[in-house]
Amino acid sequence: MKISGQPSNKKYALHHLPTQGQNLFYTFFLILSPILNIAVNVFVFEDFRRISSKGVYQYSLLIYISEISGLVLGSIVALLAVNLIFLLRRHHHVRRSLFLFGIFSTAYLFINLTTVSYGIFAFNVQSLPLLLVSAGIYGSLNIVMLFWYWYFDYPDQVRRLYHPDHFTQLVFPAGRQNHHAGWVPNFLDYLYYTLMMSNTLGPPENHSASGAKAKIIQLIHSTTMLTLLVIFISRAINTMAS
Repeated sequence: MKISGQPSNKKYALHHLPTQGQNLFYTFFLILSPILNIAVNVFVFEDFRRISSKGVYQYSLLIYISEISGLVLGSIVALLAVNLIFLLRRHHHVRRSLFLFGIFSTAYLFINLTTVSYGIFAFNVQSLPLLLVSAGIYGSLNIVMLFWYWYFDYPDQVRRLYHPDHFTQLVFPAGRQNHHAGWVPNFLDYLYYTLMMSNTLGPPENHSASGAKAKIIQLIHSTTMLTLLVIFISRAINTMAS
């Protein structure tokens, strides 16, 4: 995204980063992650319940885990409502609320990942359900990680417009080429970075994580993606071949 001349204070207000419209967009985008996890739960828990009804496997432990998952999901819904109220009223605490929203959405992702990981081994889930579950968790993981890359990096990118030497969490090649031209990364830039991290387990060419927060997110991202590949997809291929 480019803006000509001096950056607009109205569009990039330093006291409220990012803008109200961007916060609203990423709030709705982030809610897709819990929705994908709910879809995975509905699908896989029905499979667990069907197998459990045959009396071969115990279903009780997953009930307790699902109750914890339900509490986290309830918190997500409450935080979504709080965020929307703050955004509509242009409340200055929206960043703190978005941070909590991201924390609970991330927690729900990892609770779901743990639950399904246990279930596929305990209930001997086969290839097709595993591939569908893997696709759902892959989508949820990328949504959550994209949110965190944007959340921690974008304010620094905007501040760099006013202070060219300001440190940013992520380094984009376009930022180097347009250092004084008012360039800031947009949704497509963060989406590209996130998907390439997932697909190659490393940042795209000429991109890098320069800040400590971005490096921590990258470590969590690549480790979780590697777990997804090893536990879910490899098992799906093995059961398909057998």
